[in-house]
Amino acid sequence: MAEALRRTLAPARLSAQCFLSVSIMPIRIAALSDTHFADAPAQTGRRSDISDILLLRAAHRLNRFIKPDVTLILGDVINDGRAATARECLRRMRAVVDVLESPVIVIPGNHDGDPDAFYKVFDRPPVHVDVKGVRFVWFLDPEEPNWNARRTTADIERMAAARAGHDGPIVALQHVPVFPPGCGGAFNYTNAEEVIAAMRVNGIGLAISGHDHQGMDLVRSGSLGFLAAPALCEAEFSFLEITVDGDRIDVRRHDLRMPAHLRLVDCHVHTQFAYCGENMDIAQAMALADDLGLAGIGFAEHSGHLYFDAETYRQADFLTEGADYPKGRRDRMAEYFAAAKRADCPARRIGLEADCDFLGRPVVRAEDRLRAGFLIGAVHSLAELQKPQQDIARVSDEFLATTEKFVTSGIRVLAHPFRVFRRAGLETPASLFEPVARMLRRAGVAAEVNFHSNEPAPEFVRLCLDAGVRLSFGSDAHNLYEVGEFAPHLELLASMGFDGDLRDILMDPTSA
Repeated sequence: MAEALRRTLAPARLSAQCFLSVSIMPIRIAALSDTHFADAPAQTGRRSDISDILLLRAAHRLNRFIKPDVTLILGDVINDGRAATARECLRRMRAVVDVLESPVIVIPGNHDGDPDAFYKVFDRPPVHVDVKGVRFVWFLDPEEPNWNARRTTADIERMAAARAGHDGPIVALQHVPVFPPGCGGAFNYTNAEEVIAAMRVNGIGLAISGHDHQGMDLVRSGSLGFLAAPALCEAEFSFLEITVDGDRIDVRRHDLRMPAHLRLVDCHVHTQFAYCGENMDIAQAMALADDLGLAGIGFAEHSGHLYFDAETYRQADFLTEGADYPKGRRDRMAEYFAAAKRADCPARRIGLEADCDFLGRPVVRAEDRLRAGFLIGAVHSLAELQKPQQDIARVSDEFLATTEKFVTSGIRVLAHPFRVFRRAGLETPASLFEPVARMLRRAGVAAEVNFHSNEPAPEFVRLCLDAGVRLSFGSDAHNLYEVGEFAPHLELLASMGFDGDLRDILMDPTSA
């Protein structure tokens, strides 16, 4: 188990010195392909029905953690460009692509239908796109039998034209993979040798493609490099991060699906009852958790959302009296548990995220505490934070006093332990880390690792590990794309050198 975790936390990188030796600034490229989106399931193994969610998951991971200089989407965006719903499917995917913060180059594939119709929804790129001294030149090549392709004489000439006036690296983009003949793979160009000869003559040092759903590792042929991105719509739902630094190319494959052997459980997922929810649904989240390699999922709806109307919750007035606050009552607790039952959610996996009132008590009535399979607790506000001006020392003192009571109240996990400071625009005092870790240790309460609008402090996580405090992984999902998104959680552990067995450090409050 420990060796498997080490492989997960440090994914393999493929490297080669096969690019032009022109000195450039390092450039980071994201390559995604073959989402095959459709409004219904497609053929076996192709998760077209969730590929919009997968692309959104990839987009947010790219924006926040990878930050590419350019993102490539290499065709087969939708599954059937001839379908009556094709234009609407393209529009839905365009809305997801627009989430990306980097420049984006989108090209169609053989499933996307007429390129002119495709580019009425997506922006047609210029003939070539220059990013950080690298020129990207893209091709729409005619299809050949058995899903191969051919590059026309005009486009061979365009490969030469791409070099004119540019002395930096050039990358060729196409949907069907172009590789040296005999390098493997199910697809290629019928005139691959001619294409590669033009690459060599014109100093086009790298070809990036899609189409081959398995993806193809970086292949060298002298100074040239060739690779193909895997299909985002097929497990492990992967994309590539490509870093070019001078004559060096590093390729890292990122999986959106969590490694099933780790048996990860998302212990903090919201539902359609959350005021801050976007597209959540209990049944859909459960199905998606399975698709994404999780061993389980725990729903933890805000107790305050279930007891009070949205305005009362937003103003936080109920925190003065807790669950018995008389104003703004909107009791949806029974409705919440009934919805979970209709979705066949096991009782032990339907819990509550209990708000902490100003006296350190969970905002949960006794009868609802008994119904909940588990409780995680969250300090979302403090009395000091309701004042017009905050004194960080007084806020810190109140936080410590409140948290000390809260962790002995029956909660299993302290959610996003210090996010209340971030939400208030305050820097979390590092002096709080050690006393909170001690409190959690004494109470037997886990510390949640949570990246939802939050940055867990590595120093605090390390203190918890050293003190024997259990951790709990939570996505705090308010949108389906977030369910089980534990790549940052695993990266955090890797960054502090952890290479042990996750079972030794994680708590699953949803377990029987």
